[in-house]
Amino acid sequence: MHEKHKPLTIPPAAEQDERAIEMVRAWIAKGALHCTLNVGHWHTGTDTDERQAWGIMLADLARQIAKSLDDVTGLDPRVSLHVMLQAFNAELQASATRDETRDETRDETQE
Repeated sequence: MHEKHKPLTIPPAAEQDERAIEMVRAWIAKGALHCTLNVGHWHTGTDTDERQAWGIMLADLARQIAKSLDDVTGLDPRVSLHVMLQAFNAELQASATRDETRDETRDETQE
């Protein structure tokens, strides 16, 4: 298996915690993101708003990425977070525009 395709290691804390739960598995394949999500984990049996919990998890993930970028490349984590946030917002806006265009096209073909 090519070095880039090797599975990532499970973090030691997750190995040691019997209550650890995998929440995301993500791959870039065929030019797009493909992932498996553990959606429903917070929704079932808790009062937690699942949307808010995923938002917190995304923020935690961004901080981890920024720290790792600092460790590997020396990039300032604050700047990295800023760049990621700009890209995140731009991508959400672009995908919303694509979705609206898709919906408008779908409506026109149904008339």
